[in-house]
Amino acid sequence: MALVYIEQIEEMSVEQMQLTHENEIKILNEIEKLAFGVDRKTVELSELEKKLDEYIDHVHNHFANEERLMEECDFPSYDMHKTAHDMFLSDLDSAVRQWKKFGDIKKIINFVHKTPEWIVLHVNSVDAPTANYLAKKMEG
Repeated sequence: MALVYIEQIEEMSVEQMQLTHENEIKILNEIEKLAFGVDRKTVELSELEKKLDEYIDHVHNHFANEERLMEECDFPSYDMHKTAHDMFLSDLDSAVRQWKKFGDIKKIINFVHKTPEWIVLHVNSVDAPTANYLAKKMEG
């Protein structure tokens, strides 16, 4: 079973946003599988940590790219959208600090388990209208 399915989120009218969301969901589901494997002692912890680092980089790049697109297109709700990103990144960075500084991998795994609910809500209620606006601006 997966943590989150691509079918749970709306299709984006901006292809790069769609691909980014698909990749992020794929990484989250890989983390879930690896974490399960670590618990069962069939996967090395270092493999899970490598995938977590990939996820962290992906999220930072994902948000930075969306914010760049919004700025380029003078998206009117930029501040609200960026604030949602900043709040998520703050929670992510806190979980990463607990993991990296204190070796508490459970903090980051718990964060990852809560992520799908946020992603589905954010993508469907914030990213979808943003993508529609951006697509119109990019056409024009």
